[in-house]
Amino acid sequence: MMRSSRWVLGLFLVFAAAAVAAPPESSLPAIPAKPPAVDPPLPSGPAPDLDLVFTGQVAGYVEPCG
Repeated sequence: MMRSSRWVLGLFLVFAAAAVAAPPESSLPAIPAKPPAVDPPLPSGPAPDLDLVFTGQVAGYVEPCG
C-alpha cells in the first residue's frame, strides 16, 4: 500500500510542477467592438391585444398525489 501512495504522490508532484512551469498565455483573443447586424428571425406582425406578465406571486398550490 505504501508503494502505491508514493507513486500517486510522485505523479501529482510531476503534474503540479508542469502546471507551474507552463508559461501563461500572453495573447488574448480579439473581442469585436460591435456584433454584426442580424436580420430578425420572423417578420414583425401587428401589435398584440394582450400582454402576459409573469411574476413571483403564487395564487395557489398543487397538492401531492398519494
